[in-house]
Amino acid sequence: MSAHTSTRSLVDELTARVSGTVLAPEAPGSAGEPAGFQLGLRHRPDVVVGALSADDVRAAVRVAAAGDLPLTVHHTGHGTRLPAAGGILLATARMDSIAIDPAARTARVGAGAVWGAVTTAADRFDLMAPSGSFPGVGAIGYTFGGGLGLTGRADGWAVDHVRAFEVVDGEGDLHEVTADTDPGRFARLRGTGPLPGEVVTAMTIGLLPAGPLTGGALVHDLGPVGEPGDAAPLHAFREWTADLPDAVTSGLSVVTYPDWDVLPPHLRGRRVARIAMTVRAGSAETDRLLAPLRAATCAGEDTVGPLRPVDSSRVYAEPDAPHAYTGENLLLGDLVPAGLDAVAALGGPMTVIGIRHLGGALARPAAVPDTVSGRDAAYLVGALSPLDAERAITDPAAAVAEADPSRALRAFGPAATGANPGFGFGPRPV
Repeated sequence: MSAHTSTRSLVDELTARVSGTVLAPEAPGSAGEPAGFQLGLRHRPDVVVGALSADDVRAAVRVAAAGDLPLTVHHTGHGTRLPAAGGILLATARMDSIAIDPAARTARVGAGAVWGAVTTAADRFDLMAPSGSFPGVGAIGYTFGGGLGLTGRADGWAVDHVRAFEVVDGEGDLHEVTADTDPGRFARLRGTGPLPGEVVTAMTIGLLPAGPLTGGALVHDLGPVGEPGDAAPLHAFREWTADLPDAVTSGLSVVTYPDWDVLPPHLRGRRVARIAMTVRAGSAETDRLLAPLRAATCAGEDTVGPLRPVDSSRVYAEPDAPHAYTGENLLLGDLVPAGLDAVAALGGPMTVIGIRHLGGALARPAAVPDTVSGRDAAYLVGALSPLDAERAITDPAAAVAEADPSRALRAFGPAATGANPGFGFGPRPV
């Protein structure tokens, strides 16, 4: 049988069993089904399935199993790392249902739902989701690494609030997985994620009170790239976070901007630091807690103020345009001063260094077992570098080696205790 005939037969078989879209890779619209934020990977499947329901997922899994075909799941969000190489590519973006139960304070979200949509739905009931810093992240994929939320030090990891997963196993059978029905699988999904062949089609997660909430950032120019940077705001962040109440969840980011004409003049060739925070308190209490940091850093921009969950993207102000990138991370027992000095002096390719303060509720033992990496860590530091999209696809080893995001992490190595899979991004050398 020719490859063309084989693909046609597979399309025909899936079309007969799936209510969603079934497309050969060369068909119009096939590239749009698995579109996402990460442009540094390219899927090359035999067939693309745009699932509409758990029944569509079950059908695709069973066809893949019967034909001994690889099945690659493309969830929404940022962290795509494994491109499809033949077989069936299962895209879940259309499975974006959201059902809020205000009495139970829960949300049942489909595999394709993003946190921004969940946040908007919950806001109508004065509730908020345990979502992260960017609203475009896929809600379910985010939880597989634990889910480091905007109010994590006050409210814990996102997985601490998960009540149930709906899962299709490798044989195409549908299961409701909870701490009672399947404690081992429930623990693995809450931190490590699904095994190859498993597809999570929905999740039920607890919601949080929407307020009180204050948030924003202090922004500092650390000086031009190529010259010694001003590390003082970075060390001030370390000192400030050493003794904070659990109500404060914060992070520090440092971006080394190239001298590109497309950038605003005030960013070209500069290093810029952003100390972002979300506080489970009103403005007066937040001002009191922030006073030492404000006095120590003299920020060029201060956006801290009352915050509604639906406006939370302004806290970290992350870019919303899809691009190619790669990134690594370390969990730390301490925020090594030498690492901060290295970050302030970093040159070379454009790099984004992000440091998240952990501890608080993030350090509490899970009420039921899970597999989260980071409960015993004090900080998480990650480094992300943009890539040339075509080169990342044709020669990922060279693209990643040239970007070398891990160079920003090396000075933190003595304090490293591991890594968090939720903060590893992009293509890998082959």
